[in-house]
Amino acid sequence: MSADLNSPVLVLDAGYQAVNVVPVRRALSLLALGKAVVVEEEGDKLVRSERMRLGCPVVIRLLIAIAHRVYRTLRVRFNKRNVLARDSWTCQYCGATGVPLTIDHVVPRSRRTRRYPDGGPHSWENCVAACLDCNHRKGDRLPEEAGMKLMRKPYRPRWLLALPWGRRRGFERWKRYLI
Repeated sequence: MSADLNSPVLVLDAGYQAVNVVPVRRALSLLALGKAVVVEEEGDKLVRSERMRLGCPVVIRLLIAIAHRVYRTLRVRFNKRNVLARDSWTCQYCGATGVPLTIDHVVPRSRRTRRYPDGGPHSWENCVAACLDCNHRKGDRLPEEAGMKLMRKPYRPRWLLALPWGRRRGFERWKRYLI
């Protein structure tokens, strides 16, 4: 079976910490230049050239000790897709799945409190996934005022969520490097 050259590959630094996700094409060039070694590969998928066959890499490790100079540290972008992925595509108020979801600010942006004199921030720690009904029901109030309870407190994730967990198959092998 032939490998897709755009499939994602996890890049680790010399200390086995995740630093980036790159396509197979880039991973192969790092391997060919001698800047990285394969940590895990998919045995059933092959990358073929005229003279050789290689297993498709799933995880590679850079050989240099200071990887953060080569790649910026893996930081999760704050956007709707990543918030929904962090919350497992589930409404954090009622637990509904498979319904259209939106982003809800736990402390509304228009709400001024002692902690947030300018209103609730647009940040990882203040935004959760919510179904349209729950978001409308909560409105411009705090969850306690609306008689609603969060299933889980919002938090800032430490690695890229949307790519691996949006397409679950094949990324179980990354878990031990990302936790």
